[in-house]
Amino acid sequence: MYRVEATISFEAAHRLYGVDTYSSECRDSVHGHSYKVKAVIGREELNDAGMVIDFKYLKSIMRRIEDMYDHSTILRDIDPLVHVFENVAPESKLVVVHDSPTAEWMAKSYYNDIKHGCAMVDLGLKVISVSVQETEKNIATYSEV
Repeated sequence: MYRVEATISFEAAHRLYGVDTYSSECRDSVHGHSYKVKAVIGREELNDAGMVIDFKYLKSIMRRIEDMYDHSTILRDIDPLVHVFENVAPESKLVVVHDSPTAEWMAKSYYNDIKHGCAMVDLGLKVISVSVQETEKNIATYSEV
C-alpha cells in the first residue's frame, strides 16, 4: 500500500470537565496546547496522476479542521463554562462537543472528518490513521485497524 502523510497545527484550549482524572489541572482548569494533527492516507494503487492524493486536496480537507479549532476553546456540552462563554464572551471562538475533548477524542473525530473529506475526492483512498500531538511527548492515535 502507498501512503502519504500531512500535518496541520493549531492553538486551542480545552477542559476535561466531569472526568475523574489524577490531573486536577486538566479537570478543573481551562488550559491550552499547541496541537499537531497528522493524517496518514493510503491506497493500493496510485491514481492516474501517479499519486495517492494530490497534497493540495489533502491539505484542503485538513485545513477545515484547522480553521474550526484554531484559537478556540473546546468544551464538553455539560460543562457549565459553556454558558459563561456564551453569555460573557459571545465573540470568543467556542467549540462545544458531546464527549470529553481529550486528544483521543480529537483523533477519532478528526479521523472521521478526514475520512469523509477523502471519500468526496476519491473512493479509493483509505485513512490509515490520525494522530493528535498535545505536547512534545504526548500523542494520541486513532485508526480502524
